[in-house]
Amino acid sequence: MAKVSPSNPTVLTISYPEGEKRISCSNSDTSESNASSSAPLIRKGGISATYTLVNFVKGMIGPGCLSLPVAFKQAGLWTAFALVFLFGFLNNHCMLQLVHCSQYLCKKKGDAHLDYGNVAYEAAANSFRWLRPHKRLVRLVVNIAIIILQIGICSVFYVFVAVHVQEIVEEQTDFSASKQMWMLMILVPMLAINSIRTLKVIALVSILGNVLMIASFVVIFQKLIRAPHVTNELPWITDFNGIMTACGSILYSFEGQAMVLPMENKLKHPEDMVGPVGVLSTGMSLVTIAYAASGFFGYVTYGEGIEGSITLNLPSTPLYIVVKALLTLVVYFGFVIQQYVVVEMLWPEIRQKVLDGRINKKLHIVFEYLFRAFLVLVAMGIAMAVPNLEEIIPLVGVTSGMMLAFVFPALIDTITFVPVMLEEKGAEDQRWRVYVRVLKNGFLVVIGLFGLIAGLQSNISNLIS
Repeated sequence: MAKVSPSNPTVLTISYPEGEKRISCSNSDTSESNASSSAPLIRKGGISATYTLVNFVKGMIGPGCLSLPVAFKQAGLWTAFALVFLFGFLNNHCMLQLVHCSQYLCKKKGDAHLDYGNVAYEAAANSFRWLRPHKRLVRLVVNIAIIILQIGICSVFYVFVAVHVQEIVEEQTDFSASKQMWMLMILVPMLAINSIRTLKVIALVSILGNVLMIASFVVIFQKLIRAPHVTNELPWITDFNGIMTACGSILYSFEGQAMVLPMENKLKHPEDMVGPVGVLSTGMSLVTIAYAASGFFGYVTYGEGIEGSITLNLPSTPLYIVVKALLTLVVYFGFVIQQYVVVEMLWPEIRQKVLDGRINKKLHIVFEYLFRAFLVLVAMGIAMAVPNLEEIIPLVGVTSGMMLAFVFPALIDTITFVPVMLEEKGAEDQRWRVYVRVLKNGFLVVIGLFGLIAGLQSNISNLIS
């Protein structure tokens, strides 16, 4: 799933702090950029392609991977299996689009660090004349989608922690309460973890989460592979609503656009990010295989009885109770990382426009903690409204997830490179390249908007029923 992952602290850097040295980017696709050739950029202190690949895979494979068997139940065994590979291919293509645009715009700007929102801003600023005055609006729309996605992910994490704590406690004791009551009971621990403000502490929490998650995944996958499997009794395909809901669940797991550009900006050789065997293509291939395996083996093991997460189907033996507890801790620690992204995007603006010059700086910290508590309450409110993992995950995936995965990358690619292609020498003879690019990106936009509308309708129908 993606999205900014709890297993990768580098994903937290949506933008460098003010005053930090900016690093210029290189363009790895000169055919698309129309930029003059230059020696490949080597960043001093940058990380290697291998380390970036490991971080990328860890960032993509998280607790959301454990919810994929539900998508197989929603769409049907072989339909969902095909959808996983289709979404893997399309997401990889759109991530590559973002990286190509970022590298071209970075090189053109000369000295810049661009996250998702700033790539959209620079693309609009250097595009068609009629679009340039709206560059701030373009960035605002993208950043709002990222914030909505992050709040949705926080709500999923809140539900995950609540239902797993509920199951563990109620299986081991006689105490029982509703899901909403459990969400109220974990509010104080959620407020406490979200009060961490230091990035170094969050990074240590993330490292601990990595260790716990790897150990838990090993135990779960050996259980799924060794267990008896049933395939003949499972449907190959369901209905339209089921397929659209499954698309949301799968897309939620694949959502990782927000972490791609921060990783590319830390890579020692930026050109290693792209290409047929680059970090992105290699990483997405590995992630897609892992997702397909998780969904397939989870569904053929538990069939129609599969829960919102594989962990909820595990037996109540001491080993698997420990696994559930460990993964609950992983998601609990990851909650602060997901909230950190929202805080970093919103709080500086709020502080500058609301507090600076009006309230004593010593009191700013108090208001920041209140803002962090407000974000936790928002996540809890959404979690209470949609308290089931099999319902809230596809809902998050088909809304802002569709826009960030398909619509925005295609539009950014169009407004970045089409004006350049039209200005090239001999452009009149190469119009077909413009048409092909526009048609391809238009197809991605249509897929994204259709998935958004149809998926939202299907999810609302499921919630009502």
